[in-house]
Amino acid sequence: MQGLSFLSKLTERAVASQFMAHSDSNHLLSPRQSAYRRRFSTETAVLLVYNDIIRAVDQGHLVAMALLDLSCAFDTVDHVTLLSILSQRFLVTDQALAWFQSYLTDRYQVYTTDSTQSAPIALTSGIPQGSGLGPTQFIAYTEDTTSIFPSHNIQYHLFADDTQSYGHCSIPDVPDLVFRLQECIKDLARSYASHRLQLNPSKSEFIWFGSRSSLSKIPPEFHSLTVSGITVHSSKSVRDLGVFLDSELQMKVHVNKLVSICYYHLRRLFQLRSFVSQDVMKHLVTALVLARIDSCNSVLVNLPASTIAPLQRVQNTAARLVLGLKRRAHITPALKKLHWLPVRQRITFKIATLVHRVQRQDCPPYLCDLVHFANADCNRSRLRSATSGAATVVRTRTNLGQRAFSVAAPSIWNSLPPSLRLIESHTVFRRQLKTHLFNLAFD
Repeated sequence: MQGLSFLSKLTERAVASQFMAHSDSNHLLSPRQSAYRRRFSTETAVLLVYNDIIRAVDQGHLVAMALLDLSCAFDTVDHVTLLSILSQRFLVTDQALAWFQSYLTDRYQVYTTDSTQSAPIALTSGIPQGSGLGPTQFIAYTEDTTSIFPSHNIQYHLFADDTQSYGHCSIPDVPDLVFRLQECIKDLARSYASHRLQLNPSKSEFIWFGSRSSLSKIPPEFHSLTVSGITVHSSKSVRDLGVFLDSELQMKVHVNKLVSICYYHLRRLFQLRSFVSQDVMKHLVTALVLARIDSCNSVLVNLPASTIAPLQRVQNTAARLVLGLKRRAHITPALKKLHWLPVRQRITFKIATLVHRVQRQDCPPYLCDLVHFANADCNRSRLRSATSGAATVVRTRTNLGQRAFSVAAPSIWNSLPPSLRLIESHTVFRRQLKTHLFNLAFD
């Protein structure tokens, strides 16, 4: 049985890889579906949505966003409908389609309670649990819903069964935006129902983004939406793929939540300090604390120092724990000894590495659309900035606009030495970038 399971997972991985290569080469999946795709991640998804919101608010607009969730999405995928979609939409035919049909059919489920076991029940829906191919099938299953958003002039981003739908408008156009968003959700619900999927109002959220003065001008009747017959009221902050976004985009809620989780792990690691070596403790802190500080930290770029300071205090505490230092020990030598970049430089590192991937076209297309280089502009191709790999800087109206990826990324990229910007290898670039930022931070 173990051999069969091993072979099954290998086969699923090979089929999933071939299916994704087929879908990508023929542009069959939406460019704004970021789940289970190479180089696509929760961070790139959040970064795009965050950029869109920041740019709209920078122009003086309000942004309304609905975060929609599906009920038991992976368990309600209808096999007949899925095979039809694979055949008609993704052009999977002949032996390939027969393989998918064989993969989905003749599966049974047994329920066990105490010593009682039910008779085998044939499954006509749902993706096999623990499947390597199932997630890929799911994003194909829901791909046709993406045509609904443009018909209502609503922006969107998908991540498996999580849907982010949003739009922006001036203050007088708030009623029209809410109407369009509401109608979009209704059409989505109908489309999902035709696939035997159902929106989950209890896990759906609604929020307005904007400046404090603009938010205060939204009429009370437009602070809610209806999802599957249930009223969803607007929130002060929402959790979007692990990142907490507050209505004024101050990011303090996200930082506070992150700091709380990090200190939780540090307190427990502190109890192990007498039982593990310094090297083991460093690995534990890197995995449980620094990894969380670095996760989606690109949305923290250009935040005020006072907002970033709590994260720096977390890193300082982590360094003292690893090196066994006292609470008031000077932290700069400790960070330098551990070769850890401070938090603000870690954010710069993340942004710069993303831009390097954009330059090499090795990232989602939606990020490539946000950063432009001087050598691609025919009017600037002969300028010095073009030969040095410089990016085109975008202007903004407010300081808030400086936090958008499309604005912050070119500025950070252009601040790097030209010799660094022209490195081809991504591995070499990362290594030399860290050395450059380390020298700036400590020398």
